[in-house]
Amino acid sequence: MPGDEPVNVLLVDDRPGNLTALESILGGLGANLIKASSGEDALRTLLKEDVAVILLDVQMPVMDGFETAELIRNRKLSKDVPIIFITAIGKSYEEIHRGYKLGAVDYILKPFEPVILRWKVSVFVDLHRKTRDIERHLADIQRLNQDLNTANEEMRAFSYSVAHDLRAPLRSTSGLASALLEDYGEALGEEGRLYLRRIISSTGNMDDLITDLLAYSKLALEELNLQAVPLEAVFGETLGELRDEIEKTGAEVRVETPLPTVLAHRRILVQIAGNLVSNALKFVKPGEKPRVRIHAKTTGDTVRLAVEDQGIGIEPRHQESIFRIFERLHGVESYPGTGIGLAIVRKGAERMGGGAGVESAPDTGSGFWVDLPVFREGTP
Repeated sequence: MPGDEPVNVLLVDDRPGNLTALESILGGLGANLIKASSGEDALRTLLKEDVAVILLDVQMPVMDGFETAELIRNRKLSKDVPIIFITAIGKSYEEIHRGYKLGAVDYILKPFEPVILRWKVSVFVDLHRKTRDIERHLADIQRLNQDLNTANEEMRAFSYSVAHDLRAPLRSTSGLASALLEDYGEALGEEGRLYLRRIISSTGNMDDLITDLLAYSKLALEELNLQAVPLEAVFGETLGELRDEIEKTGAEVRVETPLPTVLAHRRILVQIAGNLVSNALKFVKPGEKPRVRIHAKTTGDTVRLAVEDQGIGIEPRHQESIFRIFERLHGVESYPGTGIGLAIVRKGAERMGGGAGVESAPDTGSGFWVDLPVFREGTP
């Protein structure tokens, strides 16, 4: 494991006996103790070794501890390595101050208590080990982010291919089938016309499915800029787009105003509202007129938007699965759709910092809710 790798501690002293004593005191730390008998030797070691802390003797010939520390601090690779000066009693405060000025983290006077020295060094050993592990984790995260960015780019390219390369032949097939039905329908007979209508219907369903798949994948990939979005304007736009369906079904749609303003992405919120209202108009018993209630409540920093119907309802065991992609409780012949609409509702709500769910029971209707951040003046 990464945390089990040895951490280096550099011991610098010109006297072999002192080095042996330090080695004996620090031997139980689980660190790799590297000995250097001079400042020059220490500088050479720092060129090739990663060191957690340096124990540096002040009184050394040729290059003393202060000069060594200054050179260590002037090198990019070693400028941040903690230095603990060790020297004999009798040093002036000026010299001690000079040591701290050179970047020492501690200044220990001889004779010292071995337990205290061991404790101080252990702090830097543990810190270095944890820092090294964090750097590894950060590197792993950066690699994962790069892989994710690559995957996102590939997904965008795939979505573009789906949007253009797959939809084009579908539309061509639908167009040709429509032309055949119009120009040669009488000659083909009733069975032939039936087959052509099935082709046109199937290609239309596939085109709707591709459209919803693209919308779902786009939700997962795009960067969202959230801003103030008035819910009343959203539902005004949504009900306008669904006017023909509302009139066709004779639906009663009641919007309880005023509705608050939320922090959201307008296009996605319109898409969510459209899916919820469309489902409320669709999932009713045969012969019944849809009745839809739209309202919202603010609690703290959250707005709960609700779209309630008096339709066929949903059994408790299915109330979570319906938000998964391609989950359908009814056949297309009974209730048309792609099985992606509610997955888009939940994914869109989550991308905007909220969530989505449903409260329902069979034959009593459903109340779909979406939680979104409330917009307050001064929100960035």
